[in-house]
Amino acid sequence: MIDRDRFPVDPWRLTETHYTEDGVSETLFGVGNGYLGLRGNHIEGRGAHEHGTFINGLHETWQIRHAEQAYGFAEVGQTIVNAPDAKIMRVYVDDEPISFDEAEVNEYTRTLDMRTGVLSRSFVWDTPSGKRIRMRDERLVSFEERHLAILRLEVTVENSDAPVTISCQLLNRQDGGNVYGGTPEVAKKTAGAAAFDPRKTEKIAERVLQPAEYWQDGLRSALSYQTTDSGMTVAVIADHIVETDNEFSARTLIEPDVAKNVFRVQAKAGVPIRITKLVSYHSSRGVPARELVDRCRRSLDRVRVESVDAQFDRQREWLEAFWERSDVVIEGHDDLQQATRWCLFQLAQASARADGTGVPAKGVSGSGYSGHYFWDTEIYVLPFLTYTSPQWARNALRARVLMLPASRRRASQLNEAGACSPGAPSTVKKRRPITPPAPRSTTSTPTSASHSANTCAPPAMKTSCAAKASTSLWRPRGCGRP
Repeated sequence: MIDRDRFPVDPWRLTETHYTEDGVSETLFGVGNGYLGLRGNHIEGRGAHEHGTFINGLHETWQIRHAEQAYGFAEVGQTIVNAPDAKIMRVYVDDEPISFDEAEVNEYTRTLDMRTGVLSRSFVWDTPSGKRIRMRDERLVSFEERHLAILRLEVTVENSDAPVTISCQLLNRQDGGNVYGGTPEVAKKTAGAAAFDPRKTEKIAERVLQPAEYWQDGLRSALSYQTTDSGMTVAVIADHIVETDNEFSARTLIEPDVAKNVFRVQAKAGVPIRITKLVSYHSSRGVPARELVDRCRRSLDRVRVESVDAQFDRQREWLEAFWERSDVVIEGHDDLQQATRWCLFQLAQASARADGTGVPAKGVSGSGYSGHYFWDTEIYVLPFLTYTSPQWARNALRARVLMLPASRRRASQLNEAGACSPGAPSTVKKRRPITPPAPRSTTSTPTSASHSANTCAPPAMKTSCAAKASTSLWRPRGCGRP
């Protein structure tokens, strides 16, 4: 059962009343749009069950090694890549960082508002020296602007003057983990078959993201990469807007795996410091990283012209339209109403801007099941989308259509007619299958009104979080599990 002291009932919001670093809350408070997802990590960027920024379809490939090789066995696996982390906005007062496991924190709340699509957090930090710091941060992944995320932070020292430092970062966690500088993290070894968990993404010991173009231009930082084996490219640019009546200075650092924009503020009592971090991500299967950097630059230039507040207004208007056609009203049961709306909101976050890619098992909230697409999409997700957002359903089906040529080649390889699809692909343009061949099926599935073909039956799959959301009311433990 859900802890109602920690998560009080509210039909339109999910609120957390005390600080945690568990994987469930990171999933519950993730924000995304079907293309880009930011896991619900805190902006301090330290302790976490899993730090994660995910782009639908951005994957690395790896060689599958079988104990005994045989004809038709899969040769190449695919796993989702952890994109560069732009969530980090660390605050220091008197050169001391806030550490939630040691700090005296009061009035803590974290809220996901399903009407505005904004994740917000606020609290008061009382330092050992007696200074009282009020902090509030907001996070948005735009439904309108597919490649845009916005983070806002406000810090106010209420009862004293104090030096405040805010370090805004981009960090390659895929190859560096918590190490600043990108030293590859050695894959963890599991002990025995009992430790195997198919829901967890594969760990690749070698470096995955090879640095491409990176630069600093004023308060704008750019990083870009190409994956080592799959050859995909990804770029991210973060821009910063500082608003304060306090005196401040800025220092920057740019390296292949980390970018820092550090703001040193001589804060006066009661005078707020506001920093807005605009972030754009672009990815591709064949476009050079430099071209993606240019696209990120244009995305941010457009936001600058339109204003940040306009993006929040557009997000609210987009969700008003979504709820108008998608809401399920349960009168007299606010707890069930909250649960149902959270599930529907997850469907939007998993599929709205997938735009021709599939719907991953964990949406874009985590790396579970390696970011693969399952047949649960057709069974659980598409019926709901067909009635409420048919364009999204069409886009998801288009992902299957794009896989048909490779599926037909796979069927031919196994001496079957028709199409034989893998149970869990992570990209819509596969080169080789990633699962061992399924047993030959005797079931005939029509492929058109005048033609039938034997098809390879996909293996049975467990239902995913995003897929179950359309049929279950509230599964904080099952769906929230990272």
